[in-house]
Amino acid sequence: MDRIRKILVAARQTFRFVRSAQAQSNHSSTTKRQTHTGIRKYRKPILIASCSLAVIAAAGILGFNYVEANRVDYYKVMVNGEVAGEISSQDKVEQFVAAKVAALETADSPVQMVLNDNQVSYSEERAYKKKTDDEATLARLESMLQTHAVGVEVVVDGEVVGVVRDEMTAKKLLQRVKNKYAPARLLAKKTEPEVRSLSASTNAAADAAADEAKPQRVVTSVSFAEKVEMVKADIDASELADPEELFVALTEGEPIPREYTVKQGDCIGCIAAKLNISEELIYQNNKWIKNDFINVGDVLDLSEEEPPILNVNSEEEVTEIETIEAPIEYRKNDTMKLGQQKVLREGTPGSQQVTYRLLKRNGSLIEEEQVNLKVLVKPTATIILKGTKVIRGEGSGKFIWPVSGARVTSYQGARWGRMHNGIDMIGKSTIMAADEGTVEFAGYKSGGLGNAVIINHNNGFKTVYGHMKSVSVKEGQIVEKGDAIGVMGSTGRSTGTHLHFEVHLNGKLKNPTSYL
Repeated sequence: MDRIRKILVAARQTFRFVRSAQAQSNHSSTTKRQTHTGIRKYRKPILIASCSLAVIAAAGILGFNYVEANRVDYYKVMVNGEVAGEISSQDKVEQFVAAKVAALETADSPVQMVLNDNQVSYSEERAYKKKTDDEATLARLESMLQTHAVGVEVVVDGEVVGVVRDEMTAKKLLQRVKNKYAPARLLAKKTEPEVRSLSASTNAAADAAADEAKPQRVVTSVSFAEKVEMVKADIDASELADPEELFVALTEGEPIPREYTVKQGDCIGCIAAKLNISEELIYQNNKWIKNDFINVGDVLDLSEEEPPILNVNSEEEVTEIETIEAPIEYRKNDTMKLGQQKVLREGTPGSQQVTYRLLKRNGSLIEEEQVNLKVLVKPTATIILKGTKVIRGEGSGKFIWPVSGARVTSYQGARWGRMHNGIDMIGKSTIMAADEGTVEFAGYKSGGLGNAVIINHNNGFKTVYGHMKSVSVKEGQIVEKGDAIGVMGSTGRSTGTHLHFEVHLNGKLKNPTSYL
């Protein structure tokens, strides 16, 4: 470059000399011969200067093109405004950042970390034969990138109840809460019919019949009573909750301590009615109570748990095989003495497949409804001959519903560890005698029935009416079918106003739905 500058300086001096000579030639009063002589004198320097200029111009053009051909594009990388280094390609940085994001997402760490947004920027640069150290720039970039903690908030009815690591952890937690009351293995699903081999055991039919006899339980729907959301948010690592502790907090309510000292005249049912609690709570919290025996001064633990934060509603269908009791057919015989009867033919029970729909809250039964019934074997009636003379207080053996507009809320039968001896129903508040008979018991009955009435129909049948608010008949009183015997209530071991109704025949408990 210095040599080129020297040539240019010499060329400029030659041009000045030529211009000066021409000026003198034009203004001089010398002769034409002298002019020609001057031109011949300077012709050689002019030619030399012109050739030099042409060479210089060509050299300049070639030099410029060479420099331009060797100029390199590169990028200056900055993190939060601070220069991290220079790199040959912007794609390399973006690929590096993407790999860093993926590594953070899959990292096995207690807290989920993510890169801060919009912290990397670029400045496009261009220089002659520029060489960048990409590895050094990426290494410095990694040390300068900033991260922060994120988590998933579990929100119940608009209130944050806990923060977990990620969405997967939140989903597992919420599914575990559902599974506590409605196991996922029982959720209804379509299945292909089973194909049995021709070489199957000869006991296959018996095994199938035994399986059919077992109650088939299917969960048809599970949902939370509250509105539940999962919200991703920036967090402080200290806010992260332990999933096990959060599960307990969501499903177990805080205990509310409460005690009661037994007073003169108290009984289990009386205390339950007075404090508007169930007898079941008293028995559950005070397992030392035997045969309902309590003394004045005894301290009862009546502590209850407040409702949990998260409540699970579930709907189930239970299908089971039930026995249909043999009906009784009475035939009058005027040759028989008054009050006498004779069995002409013993009846045989039948069977039916019944499906119930159960509505539950946190696994506890709220309502039960019969949704399907299929008679498998029809029963045959027991035929009894009776004297024709009407005896006061003797029933017909045919029962009316003891409540007008009755709707059954719980049917008779075993339900996972509990035996329900009758059926529960709601309807109009007046309770009626299901058939004619004599009142055998009227008053408060321990053991869970509360205020109750028992009617002996003097034909082998007895009916029981429980949880009544009040009783309007007395022992020994004869009642006709449809007579009012009391008002529906919630005394005894009851969680709501309803009538508990039982049917007994010759001392054996029967299913009321076979006779109503």
